[in-house]
Amino acid sequence: MLSIKDKILLSPLWLIGNMPMWVLHGLSTFFYLLLYQVAGYRKKVVFRNLTNAFPEKSDAERKLIMKKFYKQLCDVFFESLYQHRMTPEESKRRYRFENTALYDYLLSQNKDIICMTGHYANWEWSNVGWRQMPQRTIGVYKPLMNRLFDKYFIYLRTRMGSQVVPIRETFKFAVTARRNKDRWAILLVGDQRPAAHEIKLWVNFLNQDTPVVLGPEKMAQKFDAAVVFFDVQPVKRGYYKIVPELLFEDSKKTSEHEITQKFFETLEKQIRKRPEYYLWSHKRWKYTRESDEQLVEQHQNKKNVKNLTESN
Repeated sequence: MLSIKDKILLSPLWLIGNMPMWVLHGLSTFFYLLLYQVAGYRKKVVFRNLTNAFPEKSDAERKLIMKKFYKQLCDVFFESLYQHRMTPEESKRRYRFENTALYDYLLSQNKDIICMTGHYANWEWSNVGWRQMPQRTIGVYKPLMNRLFDKYFIYLRTRMGSQVVPIRETFKFAVTARRNKDRWAILLVGDQRPAAHEIKLWVNFLNQDTPVVLGPEKMAQKFDAAVVFFDVQPVKRGYYKIVPELLFEDSKKTSEHEITQKFFETLEKQIRKRPEYYLWSHKRWKYTRESDEQLVEQHQNKKNVKNLTESN
């Protein structure tokens, strides 16, 4: 819950979020000019990521993708604020689910669902879109360091009745729901970068050695949930559609890392079609195998020193 003090501090965002979409897209275009042309926010990171991902493209092609990416990044921010104003009816038009028969079928088979997506198109709107599913739907989020903005984005994501849980409490929620014979669908953004000391698997993703999280796969196999990929496709500015793709119906029959590998293969195919919609400014490839080994060793040394200090 936002306190009165929180609402006062967040009032500028409140005001912006209640503006019509055409005004927000105008602001987005203006901020694109500031972010890309003036401030140059993470331009080196973005261009390096694009160069490594698309070595076959020319610098001119990569720069064109980069410009389009910054425009989309600004759109995602201002469209996220629009959740202040958006109604449930409008959300169905702006974030349209297709092939809903798949969810009905999985529900008829008494299957829970792990819905996996990446930081593609407008991932922030997924919390308004999944309300169109027949299952009890839950969004998983990683708490922000800033307490005020963490509360603010939880408010935005739950304003229309969606439910979210912190990433650390996902398993607990699933166990409780299963005990209550509740069928659930959990949405997970699966391309998060794990902490260095938690890296267990590397995959080839976008032409780069990439550390990945294994939480979605472990949950799917633990509960024998179906795994569905959310293919979010831009329709026009401010409008998207989700085309679900069933990756696995019986997760317990999959081999180790099969789900994770399949997810990243599917996500890469999506990105290569329209790369400007992916989140290229994230330092997803910050770690290498060599640097990770050093960080893990440092983490273990700190842990050993802490245990030794506490024992004394």
